[in-house]
Amino acid sequence: MLIPLFASFLILMVIGVPIFFAMAMSSLVALLIQGQLSLMIIPQRMFAIIDSFSLLAIPFFVLAGVFMETGGISARLVRFAGALVGHLRAGLCHVTVVSAMIFAGVSGSATADTSAIGAIVIPSMIKAGYRKGFVAALLASAGAIGPIIPPSLIMIVYGSMTGVSIAAMFLGGFVPGVVIGVGLMSVCYLWRSQTLMAHERRVTWREAARRFADAFWALISPVIILGGIVFGVFTPTEAGVVAAVYALLVGLFVYREIRVADIPEMLVKGALTSTIVMSIIAAAGVFGWLLASEQMPAIVAQWMNTVTDSPALKMLLIQLFLLVLGCFVEGLAAAIILIPVLHPLAVQMGLDPVHFAVVVCINIIVGGVTPPVGVLLYVSSSIAKTTLEEASRYVVPFLIVLIGVIFATAYIPGLVTFLPRLILR
Repeated sequence: MLIPLFASFLILMVIGVPIFFAMAMSSLVALLIQGQLSLMIIPQRMFAIIDSFSLLAIPFFVLAGVFMETGGISARLVRFAGALVGHLRAGLCHVTVVSAMIFAGVSGSATADTSAIGAIVIPSMIKAGYRKGFVAALLASAGAIGPIIPPSLIMIVYGSMTGVSIAAMFLGGFVPGVVIGVGLMSVCYLWRSQTLMAHERRVTWREAARRFADAFWALISPVIILGGIVFGVFTPTEAGVVAAVYALLVGLFVYREIRVADIPEMLVKGALTSTIVMSIIAAAGVFGWLLASEQMPAIVAQWMNTVTDSPALKMLLIQLFLLVLGCFVEGLAAAIILIPVLHPLAVQMGLDPVHFAVVVCINIIVGGVTPPVGVLLYVSSSIAKTTLEEASRYVVPFLIVLIGVIFATAYIPGLVTFLPRLILR
């Protein structure tokens, strides 16, 4: 069954079929060729994978991102970031990265971060003289921080499928996310031909304090969300509800940029985005179940044992495989397909489950920046009104940072495990 499953999936992807239909149709083809299993497995598995309390967090965090973008939270975060780093060389680049790091503590979605921050910073950067391709590449790379610094939708998916502590994964992603941010800012600082001209004036202490006060309600939202999860006040799903309600109340009554008449439209926008995400998860659930039923984890483990006995080399092979796969398969779909395969392999290798989970999640997220199927590059290029080819010309230095952090976290477990062991012990 594996050959028709993969063959039909690759053919459908090559001819441009959307990922949801590609996975669902390839699963149908495999079942028809196998001929012994009922087609009722498809709706049963689709329902089973999304029938999860943890996955309920996804639509709520998506809705929170919509409220924050419309309610003025993202704009205030960008202005506050400008007060911190806007005066440095390549200041507008640093504002983009720092804004993405702060906003990452709220939405948990790379696409949401890229869209919300990009709509604000891209026009300013292009007006300042940056090439559109450079701006799109930087924004896509900064947007990847969104699901790494907690909360993280992809970590919620991983935890719901494997039982690995979501709170521990959230804490484990914090340090790698910050390292990525510092790395991207360093690239911008050193890339003189693109960044020398663009910076803001240094703001006064009074102006910086005013921007901080203006952004205060936005800045404490990550503290409320992450603190509540880590200290057991609420679950990740309940945190999504808290984030959505908090963002709505701040937008309505504090910043007053959300009108009651706007709420139905925002609910529809959040529902449409959530439907797309959950549909991909449902279709990938069928695909992943077929892989598990054909003993794919055992096959991969057996093959890796024949190649090497070294855990370090096995980790290298896994990361290289994920990097290549990320060039062709959308991240969320890749996660649903591969998690049932990779998690048992990590257990067999004796790896720390939280460390391995965070490394896999970061690797899958970086796939959103790698062409030709770089979802974040598509989004940022669309906002910058440029082509994917143009953005791809500038993305290599940023990808070097992202890939470097992947391998650093893979071989320096303390980058991931330090905070979970310190706080959750």
